[in-house]
Amino acid sequence: MSLTPDAIHRAAASFDGLPGVGPRAALRYAYWLVSQPRETILRFAEALTHLASSVKRCESCGLWSDQTPCGICADPKRDASIICVVAHPQDVRAIDDSGAFRGRYHVLGGTLDPVSGRSPETLWINPLIQKIAAHDSPIHEVILAFDADIPGDTTCLYLKKQLNAARGDTPLRISRLARGLPNGAALEYADEMTIADALEHRRES
Repeated sequence: MSLTPDAIHRAAASFDGLPGVGPRAALRYAYWLVSQPRETILRFAEALTHLASSVKRCESCGLWSDQTPCGICADPKRDASIICVVAHPQDVRAIDDSGAFRGRYHVLGGTLDPVSGRSPETLWINPLIQKIAAHDSPIHEVILAFDADIPGDTTCLYLKKQLNAARGDTPLRISRLARGLPNGAALEYADEMTIADALEHRRES
């Protein structure tokens, strides 16, 4: 017979699915949470319920938002002729906080990595290709803003081929962030100056 209540086991199992959280840490979180006042636990549960019910993908760029299109896609002051393609929603915040980019975004939901099961079919690549291929597309440049690692490089090579094929004879500039970002560094944790320099000195892919 287990000495740990089933409800704590279930809570720990949910925490165990979070990035960087192992079974022991997950169990500590569950025990910490159950030791809090009932109102705190209910507020926590309510926040998660609200997260599940009110946040959705922007139908245009794939960014998580409480509205669709999101605030960035709906902003007429944004330059619709340039798209910055990123892997994760948090990368949008990192780039936008730099103040160096005023175009629009497209969020793939990850980078290509067959070992981890991330293939072109599992990422939000087709909507990007459709945007570029549209006969009335205003897009003249695509910035590929991925981490400077093997999955990031693989994704860039794949997208360059697909985007050029989708555009046909219509000119399309495809650029990458300059290597101001250290090799192996995560875009999410780069400082604003590093991101601004990388955008300023981006190069052809």
